[in-house]
Amino acid sequence: MMKHVIDKWGKSIFVYLILMIVFPFVMPDEYYRSVGIIIGLQAIVAIGLCLVMGLAGQISLGQAAFWGIGAYTSAVLTTKYGLPVGVGLIASAIVPALFAFILGRAIAGLQGYYLAMATLAFGYIVQIGISEWDSVTGGASGMISIPKITFFGDSELSMYYLIWGVVTCVLLFSLNLLNSRVGRAFRAIHKSEIAATSMGINVRKFKLNAFVVSGMFAGISGGLYAHYIGILDPQPFGLHESIKFLTMVVIGGMTSIWGALVGTLLIGSISEGLVLMSEVIPGLQGDIDTIVFGGILVLIVMFMPEGLVPRIRTAYEKAQAKKRKASTVETQTVERKATT
Repeated sequence: MMKHVIDKWGKSIFVYLILMIVFPFVMPDEYYRSVGIIIGLQAIVAIGLCLVMGLAGQISLGQAAFWGIGAYTSAVLTTKYGLPVGVGLIASAIVPALFAFILGRAIAGLQGYYLAMATLAFGYIVQIGISEWDSVTGGASGMISIPKITFFGDSELSMYYLIWGVVTCVLLFSLNLLNSRVGRAFRAIHKSEIAATSMGINVRKFKLNAFVVSGMFAGISGGLYAHYIGILDPQPFGLHESIKFLTMVVIGGMTSIWGALVGTLLIGSISEGLVLMSEVIPGLQGDIDTIVFGGILVLIVMFMPEGLVPRIRTAYEKAQAKKRKASTVETQTVERKATT
C-alpha cells in the first residue's frame, strides 16, 4: 500500500522532507525553531481534523478539547504520579481516542449544524472541567514543572526533529489511509451518505473511526505540547484554538491531507507575524488574531471554497492538459507537413 503512496506523492514527500530537514539550519535562531515546533504540533491536529471534515464529511468545533485532554493526561500522569514520559505520551493518545469514541457514539446520528453545536458544547465542557478540577489539573492556575522529553536530548533541535518525525508518520499514515479501501469509503461518504449506504458502506462505523483517529492525533500532539512547554493552563484549549485548527484545514483544502499541512504553515506563520507586529504596533495586541482568522475563513469560503492546495492542483492539471494538447497539435501539424 505504501508503494502506491510513494508512486503518487513521491515528489511532494521528497520536497517536504528536504524542507523539513534543512529548516533549522536555514533558521538557526532558537525562536524560529520554537515556532517550527509549535507549527508541527498544530499540523498533527490539523491533519486529524482533515480526516474528519474532508474525508468523513463531519464538522468538529471541539478539536482543541482533544488536544487539551491529551496534554493534561500526560502531564498529570508524569507530574502527579511520577510515571515515565513515554507512558504519559502513550496515555495521551489512548485517553482522547476513548473520549472521541464515546462522543462519536453519542452524536452519531447528528449532521450539519447540530453536529457542530454538539462538538462545540463538548469543547466548552472539557475546558470548564479542566478549569474547575483543581485537585487534578491545577484549575485555572494550571500545572508547572512538567518533565521534558529527553529521548534524543533536551535541545531545541532534537525536539524539532522529534515533533516533525511524528508529523511525518501522521502524514504518511493519512496518505496511506486515503489511498486504501477505507479512504475510498470516506470519500464516498463525503460525497453522499445515502449513496454510500446504498453501496453497503457502514456510514456510522466509518464516521466513528475517523472521529477516533482524529482524537488520537490531537491527543498525541497535546501530550508532546505539554512536555515541550513544561507548563499548562486551560486557556489554549478552548474555542479560539478550535477555530484556528478549522481555519488551517479550510484554507489549505478540506479534501487534501497536504492542504491541512499547507494551511497549518500559513496560519502558523500569520499568527507569529501578528505576534511580532503587536510588539511594534500596540493596537494589534489582544484578540486581533481571532479577527484575522475569522476574516480569512470567510474569504476562503466565499472565493475559494475548495481550498488552496486543490485550487493549485486543478490549475496545474489544466496547464498540463493545455500543454499536452498544444504538443499534440504541433506534432500533427509537423506530420501533415511531412506527408505533403
